[in-house]
Amino acid sequence: MPQNLRVDEVIAERTLEAEVVRNVSIPSDRPAAARVVSVNARVEITSIDLETGYVIINGIIRSTIYYATAEDPSNVESIRRNFSFTERVAVRGARRGYEVDAEAVITDIDFSLINQRSINLEFTVRIEMDITSADVVPLAPPRRDIDLRRERLRIQRSVRERNYTRALVETIRLPAAVSNIRRMVDVDNAVQVTEIITAYDRVRVRGIVRSNVLFVNERGQLEYAELTFGFNETFAFNGVTPEMSAYVDTNILREEASLLDNRQLRIRTEVGFRILVVVEELVDIPTDIVSPVDGLYPVSRTILVERIVIEERTRISARDTARIPEGNPDIARVISANGNIRQGSVDVDAERGGVLISGIIDANVIYVAALPQQPVYFAPATIRFSSFLNFPQVRDNMRAFADIDIASISASRISERELSVRAVLDVNILVTERVRVPVITGISDRPVELPRPIPPTADGYIRYVVRAGDTLYIIAQRYGVSVDRLIAINNITNPENLQVGQTLLIPGN
Repeated sequence: MPQNLRVDEVIAERTLEAEVVRNVSIPSDRPAAARVVSVNARVEITSIDLETGYVIINGIIRSTIYYATAEDPSNVESIRRNFSFTERVAVRGARRGYEVDAEAVITDIDFSLINQRSINLEFTVRIEMDITSADVVPLAPPRRDIDLRRERLRIQRSVRERNYTRALVETIRLPAAVSNIRRMVDVDNAVQVTEIITAYDRVRVRGIVRSNVLFVNERGQLEYAELTFGFNETFAFNGVTPEMSAYVDTNILREEASLLDNRQLRIRTEVGFRILVVVEELVDIPTDIVSPVDGLYPVSRTILVERIVIEERTRISARDTARIPEGNPDIARVISANGNIRQGSVDVDAERGGVLISGIIDANVIYVAALPQQPVYFAPATIRFSSFLNFPQVRDNMRAFADIDIASISASRISERELSVRAVLDVNILVTERVRVPVITGISDRPVELPRPIPPTADGYIRYVVRAGDTLYIIAQRYGVSVDRLIAINNITNPENLQVGQTLLIPGN
């Protein structure tokens, strides 16, 4: 049995929006632009640094710009550009030594044509981050003279995290229903991990690459094809054993497609793999003394434990209709559709007997206009989804989380002015419940005086008087609040300089 238990305290949670504005010049060897058709982009965080009172986030936006050429409005060209950005965020209580985890998503893209050779892009990036501090709680060792009551908890302990880069290359022949290719316009890939296997000193990752290929066929028309191929990669990872578990995040660093002939493509996808290996342990936590022993007294504290109730992967679908914006020409045929889940729109609620998930997808549909020159346009579409997933063991007071990825988006023409848009979503569901568990950290030969704070007053706060040996972290753990919240409520400028006798306000709920 381990002698210590690691507990992670949430110091701060922040959500912020950043505006990234860039101008793009069209290379001299490419045709000039008549208008911008559409822009696709994804964002990744490349590094995070902590300073006293600040978090510095560095990221990169990888974008693809589609534009209709000035010489031929029916011709579409694509150019790729990467943009680095840095955000310095003030976070009270942040400092070196803490751990920070952040995720970023692009919630909006605005674009405009400055002139025939210059394009303005404006990206809205939403960043969600958590800052945590690790605390080590000692566990009272077994003693023959004391019978300790114990509670068994399942915990996950991180073993190691590593980053790898692999080039996934595949030669694919077009399906019979797809036209011959005259010229490639663009390729947009997505990676889906389907299986993770741990073995001795290695981790195997299997998955699928979905390639959305935009091209000009032999009749000079713009066409779209969805191609897929599988991959099976093995990563050397010293210390891994089959009973361990691994989690994998992927990030596409570069993608390209080359034409071998009018029916064959070679698709190359450079992928970053972030692999986290964890080991699950059953830990017996001493929570109380079964029967009192004269002259021996427990030394205890409480910890907040989040138990996993449900962890499951499923798939849902949603369909909606969209009308072509006023001023856009009618639809002749649909080429392709893509989109992103609107940040902030997703609601995940634990209810009695299941989980309710709802949200909004912002989609872009590229279509050929019903005009003699057949120019290409794009139309925005909105897909609203709502689904109740049945889990009998879920209760109202539990917490539910969902990691939602778009597996595919497709669109079809209903009429000259109306589209049907469908999305298929992969959903990872996690339902947890938070419980406060007392932990016996030691045995003393003298009574342990516990603090007896005044009950919450009408304003909802407890008045606590700082004692010798107290720190903000200890006080926060004792009362189940975050250090950052204590700092904010009490206007503390120097968290390291608590004074004995100082009165702190602690939220009573």
